[in-house]
Amino acid sequence: MDRRQLLVGAAVSAGFVASPAIVRAQSSAVPATRIRMTMIVSPREPLGVGMDHVIKEATRRSNGAIRIDFFPSGQLGQDLATFEQLSAGTVNIHASGFGINANYNSFFAPWLFNDFAHVERVLASPLAEAWNADLERTRNVNVLMAYPRAPRMMTNSKRAIRVPDDLKGLKLRVPEIPILFNAFKELGAEPIAMNFGEVYTALQSGTIEGQENPLPTIVGFSLQEVQKFVSLTEHVRAPEFIYVNARWWKGLPASVRDIMTQCFAEGKEVATKAIADQQVSNIEAIRKANAAVNEVDVAAFRARAKPVLDRIGPQYLGADTYAAILRAGQ
Repeated sequence: MDRRQLLVGAAVSAGFVASPAIVRAQSSAVPATRIRMTMIVSPREPLGVGMDHVIKEATRRSNGAIRIDFFPSGQLGQDLATFEQLSAGTVNIHASGFGINANYNSFFAPWLFNDFAHVERVLASPLAEAWNADLERTRNVNVLMAYPRAPRMMTNSKRAIRVPDDLKGLKLRVPEIPILFNAFKELGAEPIAMNFGEVYTALQSGTIEGQENPLPTIVGFSLQEVQKFVSLTEHVRAPEFIYVNARWWKGLPASVRDIMTQCFAEGKEVATKAIADQQVSNIEAIRKANAAVNEVDVAAFRARAKPVLDRIGPQYLGADTYAAILRAGQ
């Protein structure tokens, strides 16, 4: 399978096991196909805007033969539970910015990736081709493509974060992804693992002082209401992945698979535009809640993070993966 077909919006090659969910439509060139698709974030986020395009266009282009039952905002569970459903086939497609395993969580290394083009080069590499093959073998899942996601920013109730020393002692909720969690610890913060569903209340009560997420998520879950400072740290550029149940995907008729692949590729462009379109409105919403927004010396953070990542990156990502990421950024 050509590596550029695996990811980054290219067509995924054919050849899986048939799905019982597919029934031939009597009067259509496209078989009647019912699809269950999930997503953790709000449909208002850029990923949700992209998925809305996919749903509407797939239905239109198939003359109604393709019907997508969509469950956003974690309706069927958070990522870990949904990944199990995806492997089992009770969910067909899951759109998520969370890595299904340690390989795909490599993109959470803070201040390591330059931009989304850097991410795409890694995803188009032999390394990622091997990841996807292993994912299919071990979890019955493939990554169909990757969408850009707004970079992650920091919020807190204590002070504006402008330079690395401002992190010292801050109690920040951080996803329990080893490379991210431990990098924050090494940089002087006090990272705290916590289910995202508990974050608003924890911020409100002062159990934690801050958290980090993309602006669309911060505003989508109204976190600016319980935070005083939003710092544009751009520390993580992890993408959104379109995961599919591997046997189901390969078992789809070519006509259905072609329509879905085309719609997902277009959805990527729609989501990319939505990131830019929402940037201004998200900052306005934050300021309207009387939270301050500040720029950050990103170069200083990159310089402070580099020796930390050089030391713990090979440990948590693997030496080959860390080296490949560095090469792709040159």
